[in-house]
Amino acid sequence: MYALYLLGGDSERIHTEDIALKCFQLYPSAFSWVKYSNYPDKDIVRVALTDARKKKYGALVEGRTGQKRGQSAKTNRPPVEDGWVLTLQGISWIKKNLDGLQKHGGIEQHKDHRQKVLRQLKRMREHPLFLRYVADSEDFAASIGEIADMLRCRVDAEQEIWQERFKKVRLQAESVGQNDVLRFIEKCEDSYMNQR
Repeated sequence: MYALYLLGGDSERIHTEDIALKCFQLYPSAFSWVKYSNYPDKDIVRVALTDARKKKYGALVEGRTGQKRGQSAKTNRPPVEDGWVLTLQGISWIKKNLDGLQKHGGIEQHKDHRQKVLRQLKRMREHPLFLRYVADSEDFAASIGEIADMLRCRVDAEQEIWQERFKKVRLQAESVGQNDVLRFIEKCEDSYMNQR
């Protein structure tokens, strides 16, 4: 979970191999092969992530590895991105345990990642749509075109793409504790749903 977070998994899907490598860099003795301890063990990480995805363990991550069920490799659909991302519950778990996790490494990487997320949210905070929301949050509504411009999304994009964009902003805002951005993106999503 911590390695996923350090790699940006609070808002982006991260491939299992990248997470395994980060785990190995942080804790080499815990995430290496037994016989050849200079290699990272991807299987340990994959199993841990698969467990963390289960409700009985808190549903802390979402992820997939491979093809969607019922989807043929011969379809014209674009491939769904493999990888793992923290859920809102996972972000809350990280925030609750961050101090203890940082004692074991990754403090600088955490700072770098946080700065990256803050820069991305700053662009949104400076967008005319957010400024309009701040001026009148109660009566705020936006057109699909305005929201598309802010999210850098095509107006005619499939709903799945829109949902991914909204989700990414929600996860970023939750990760750095920007509740005003959370409320704003909820209003934008409501506006989108009312117009589609």
